[in-house]
Amino acid sequence: MATSTTLPEKTVDLAVPYPGTPEGEVFHYTPEQAERFLPWSARKLRRLAYAREIPYNDGANRVTFTGRDIREISDMTAVRPLAETTQRRSS
Repeated sequence: MATSTTLPEKTVDLAVPYPGTPEGEVFHYTPEQAERFLPWSARKLRRLAYAREIPYNDGANRVTFTGRDIREISDMTAVRPLAETTQRRSS
């Protein structure tokens, strides 16, 4: 008799504000919540935070990210257009 195991579905916490909103500015997101807005998994976010390669908060020995942190990380990974970077160098 074969039994099949199903993985639990990811639940979306509707009470989590978006980082760009005033509420999200100071909300502390767990790595699992922050991965929705960033290009890395929760595990990778923790590793980058422990290596101090990205901004994070370390309250109660837990990695969290504020909306401000998420926006800063997003800016760090943004690639600027070539015309924009050459203008900066020539001025």
